[in-house]
Amino acid sequence: MVIEYFLKWNETATVSKRIEAAYAMARAYLRNDITEEERDDIEAALTKILEDPAPAVRAALAETFGARKKAPKHIINALAADTLDVSIITLSQSPLLHDIELVEFIKTSEIDNQIAIACRPWLSETVIAAIAEFGSKDACMAVMMNPVAEFSQDNLHAIAQRFGDVTEIRLMLLERDDIAAETRLILIDKLGSALSSLVISKGWMQAPKAEKAVAEACDKASIIFVANASNDDVTHLVRNMIESGKISVNYLLRAVCMGNITLVAQAFAELSGVRFSRVEAILTKDRKSAFKALYDRAGLPQSAFVIFQIAIASWRRLLTSTNDINQARMQYLVTKEVLESYIGHKDHVVDDLILLLRKLSAEAARDHSRIKAEELKNRAIEAEVIVEVHNDVEEVETILIDDIAINTDEIVAEFEKGVTQMQEIQTYDSVEIIEDDYRPDISKAVINVAMAKSHMSKAA
Repeated sequence: MVIEYFLKWNETATVSKRIEAAYAMARAYLRNDITEEERDDIEAALTKILEDPAPAVRAALAETFGARKKAPKHIINALAADTLDVSIITLSQSPLLHDIELVEFIKTSEIDNQIAIACRPWLSETVIAAIAEFGSKDACMAVMMNPVAEFSQDNLHAIAQRFGDVTEIRLMLLERDDIAAETRLILIDKLGSALSSLVISKGWMQAPKAEKAVAEACDKASIIFVANASNDDVTHLVRNMIESGKISVNYLLRAVCMGNITLVAQAFAELSGVRFSRVEAILTKDRKSAFKALYDRAGLPQSAFVIFQIAIASWRRLLTSTNDINQARMQYLVTKEVLESYIGHKDHVVDDLILLLRKLSAEAARDHSRIKAEELKNRAIEAEVIVEVHNDVEEVETILIDDIAINTDEIVAEFEKGVTQMQEIQTYDSVEIIEDDYRPDISKAVINVAMAKSHMSKAA
C-alpha cells in the first residue's frame, strides 16, 4: 500500500522531494530487516524511478547504491548506461559490473566514462589491457595515476605506442621502473616526432631538414641506450628494430662509429642467422674472409662492405691499444680513418654513408673539443686556486714572522735585563755556569713561547 501511494505521489512531487524519496527508497532496499515481498515492491518502485526525467533523481540512486553488492543488478546496468552525471558514479564504483561489461563501455562509451572506469578502486588485468588498447589518452593517464592498477609490460608498451607523443604520458612512462627496454626506445622515437612537429610548426626549420635532423638524433640516442642495456635486452631490442625496419645500413654504420659493437654483432647475428658468439668472434678477430661471408649473409649492400671492414678494423686496433683515448676521440679517429682509407666504388648507398661519416666525424670532433676545453678550463681553475692559496700562505707566514720577531725581541730583551740584574746581585761561579750552559736552550724556549703566543693571538 505504501509503495502504491509512493508511485502515485511521485508523479506530482517536486524534483527536490523526488530526490529525497529516491535516497530513502534505495536505503530501504539495502536494509536487512525487510521481507522478500517488501524488497520486491521496493525494487519495483526503484525501477520506476529509473524513468524519472530529472538526472539528479537517478543520480541519487547511483550515489546510494555506490559500491554496494546488494544493489539490484538491472538497476546498476541502467544507471551505468545513463547520462554522464549518473553513469560515472556507477562505473567508478559498482562491483556488480562484470569485466566484459566494463570492456564494452571502454570500447563504446564517452571519454568521461572511460576515465571513471580507470579510477575504480579495483581493476582487473582485462580491464587495464582494454584501457591501454582502446581507451582515450585521458583514460590512459587516469589509469596510470590509479595506485591500485597493476600493469604488465605489454600494457605499458601499448600505451607508449598509442600516446607516447603526449608529453604528460611520456613523462609518466619514463618515470616508471617496470617498462621494457623496447618501450623506452619507442618513447625516444615518439619524443623525436614531437620535437619534429614542434620545430616545423614554429617555422624554425623546413620539414625535410627537421625530420632528418630529429631522426639522426633519435638514432644516436637509441644507440647510446642500447649500449647501456643488458645482453637479453639488446637481443629483444635489435629484433624489434629489425621488425620495425629501423635497422638500416646507415644505422649500423653509425653504431660501428659510435663503438657499440655489441649492437652491431647482434644485428649481424639476427640478419644472417649466425650465432651471436660466432659473430662476436669474427668481429673481434682480423678474419676478413669470415667477415665477408657474414656480411653477405646479412644481406647488406655490397658497395658498403669495405667501409664496414675499415671501421670495424679501426675500432679493433683502438680497443686493443694501450693508449688512453676518450670515447669522443676514438670515434673521431675511426671516422677519419674510414674517410681517408676508402677508395672503393661510389654509388648512392656509399654516397649516403660518406655523408654520414662526415657528419659523425664533425660530431666526434666537436665532442672531443668540448671535453678538451673542459679539461683545460678545470686545469686553469686548479692552477688559479693553487696560486691564490700559495699567496695566502706567504702572506700569513710574513705576518707571523713579523709578529714573532717583535715578540721575541721584547721577551729576549726582558730576559737579558733579568740576567744582568742577577749578575749584579750574585757573582757565584754556579750562576755563570747556568748562564753559559743553558742560555741557548732558554733562548730557544723563549722563541717557541713567543711563536705560540702569536698563533694564539691570531686565532683569537
